[in-house]
Amino acid sequence: MNSKTRTLNLLGFFCPIPINETRIALVECADGETIEVLCDDHETLRDIPLLCERMGVTLLSVKEDAGEYTFLISKTKTSEVM
Repeated sequence: MNSKTRTLNLLGFFCPIPINETRIALVECADGETIEVLCDDHETLRDIPLLCERMGVTLLSVKEDAGEYTFLISKTKTSEVM
């Protein structure tokens, strides 16, 4: 991760808080900034990719480890990748 990556720790929070907090963080991000979102709500596996699609940002990766999910999201517009 580069220096422009910030972490949003949403462990222990359930719908709709992870989605609302991720949306707010993305609105506050500068173009090109990346956020790492940590969640343990299984619903985020469906909801965060949908949020990224609606907002037109890029979901770079999703990782799962022992019931915790890490989403890496770039505020780079999907059409700007590649």
